[in-house]
Amino acid sequence: MRFKPSKPYTVGLELEVQLVDSFTFELTEKSSVIFEKASRKLSSVLHKEFLQSMIELVSPPSSSSKEATDIIREAYEEVKQIGEREGFHPLLLGTHPFADPCEIRITRDKRYERLLKEFQIVLKNFLIFGLHIHIGVETEKQLWEAYNMTLKYLPLFIALSSSSPFYKGRFTGLHSYRLKIFEQLPRAGVPEQFFSTEEFERIFNILKNAGFVDSLKDIWWDVRPRPDFGTIELRVCDSIPDFNRIEAVADFFRLLVAWSKDKKVERFYHQIVRQNRWNAVRHGLDGMFIDLDGVENINSKIHGLVEEFDREGLIERLGIRADNLYNIFSRYPISYKMIEAYRNGVSIRKIARFGLVE
Repeated sequence: MRFKPSKPYTVGLELEVQLVDSFTFELTEKSSVIFEKASRKLSSVLHKEFLQSMIELVSPPSSSSKEATDIIREAYEEVKQIGEREGFHPLLLGTHPFADPCEIRITRDKRYERLLKEFQIVLKNFLIFGLHIHIGVETEKQLWEAYNMTLKYLPLFIALSSSSPFYKGRFTGLHSYRLKIFEQLPRAGVPEQFFSTEEFERIFNILKNAGFVDSLKDIWWDVRPRPDFGTIELRVCDSIPDFNRIEAVADFFRLLVAWSKDKKVERFYHQIVRQNRWNAVRHGLDGMFIDLDGVENINSKIHGLVEEFDREGLIERLGIRADNLYNIFSRYPISYKMIEAYRNGVSIRKIARFGLVE
């Protein structure tokens, strides 16, 4: 598996967008309309997805999180304008709050049909929508440093992006139920540690030679190394209905990748990562994070890391908008507002509107 270097700390965003009826907020199969009506500029970042009621917006490799976010924001605005004419809204939440998976149709595509044949009801429940973030690295050594550091701190990104406390018309009691759905796949969830491309390639080839994967696209881990792109890919974030927060979360990931350079990451227990992940899924920013030196609140851990990045001059060196970073991280993600509204008697159908971007 050949490593292809990237310009360090470039950013690529992949944002999954659900399409809902303008009046009922039910999922609506309008993706084909968007492909028909899209301008050339939108078409360049528009990708089909598993469901006919969703699309994906994919930025090219960008020099900053702001640049990548602005590209996605502009594309989203055009989708929104198409929706105003065609009777739908683009919605940014990690799950659809009340849709019935039995009523949803998948996109006609050989790969999706093959996956559906294999995973059956598990895949039919996939009314989930996420944000994936790629950060470029220039050496193999840095790829694995960044991979292991990201694996350790996965729960922080879950807590910062949570937007999926509702599913199939019920309050799940969790801040990010999307991840509990996704992890049902055999090649999803928390992966193990790797320290070299050869080590990673060994497990990939076992799966490929056994006929279970064709490419790296068939591995859906929470964090995925992409030696072929020269990127580390974060996959735990829910879709976020706030572009400033998208930028801030991407910047936090850039900072973590830059900070990990030349830092040795110790081997740590897989079960501890899984426990920390659960704490974030269940409790959001109020969850607890187990580290070598004890247990700390997730929100405090995030702010401690940001302060460390600032002290080391990384925020300035990477040209990150510090005001946006600190402003966003002083506020709770949308899952908190959704849960509060539900506890105050707002119906789940109305709570779906929290996924609109004004």
